[in-house]
Amino acid sequence: MKKLSKLLIILLVLPSLCVAEDEKKEPTILSDSWQMTPKAGHSAEFEKALIEHMKFRVEDNDPRSWQVFTPVTGSNISRYIVRSCCTTWAEFDAYDTWYMKSESRKHYFETVHPHVAQYNHNFSQLDTKNSSWKDDAKANYVGVSTYKMKVGGWRKTGKAIEEVTKILKENNWPKSWSWSYPEGGEGVMQLVTPYENYAAMESPEETVYKVVKKHLKSEKKADKLFEQFRSGIESWEYQIYRHHKDLSMPEKEG
Repeated sequence: MKKLSKLLIILLVLPSLCVAEDEKKEPTILSDSWQMTPKAGHSAEFEKALIEHMKFRVEDNDPRSWQVFTPVTGSNISRYIVRSCCTTWAEFDAYDTWYMKSESRKHYFETVHPHVAQYNHNFSQLDTKNSSWKDDAKANYVGVSTYKMKVGGWRKTGKAIEEVTKILKENNWPKSWSWSYPEGGEGVMQLVTPYENYAAMESPEETVYKVVKKHLKSEKKADKLFEQFRSGIESWEYQIYRHHKDLSMPEKEG
């Protein structure tokens, strides 16, 4: 009878322990981005309307800070990426409620929308654990590496990312970087690195590989770790984007 009583106590306590553990879990952090391609011959009108609309959103107390980027490299350089960060799934509901009631919605469709030919919308989960974005990072440009993953390739590549991140943080590597995982589309992951200008894109003397090799005290071990990272990747591409402060909302502090 005593054993049965103990078993019942354990069964009653376990669920509460699981709930407590779940409560400690950090919420998913996401970015929200819209790709907009202006109609042919409408780029100037689109930018003028976007500037006007961003000013309106500030006056309308938009809770978000929308930032605008355009690709510098690649085949489709006529598009504009309008992005906000960082939020949670629950906060999307609150934002949608605000937007549907706001004057910004009507203003957008009267000013910007008439000049847009095509939209593309997506959310991305930010991997805050394996990222390191310095407070003083200057992101006038960003380099974006997009990796298409092999089926089942996440495990090996993910473990390699965790190991390399740990090494970089332990060695106080001064650069900033951010990993993210788009919610829609094929299985991909993205690595974003900020740059103040083109000169900052020069490969640093102390590269990631050199830091890892020095930390592991072995070229062979470093090569093995980077090969583990590549093993789960089917293909990848790299693009540079320019940040347009003149087309964006003022960035919120914090």
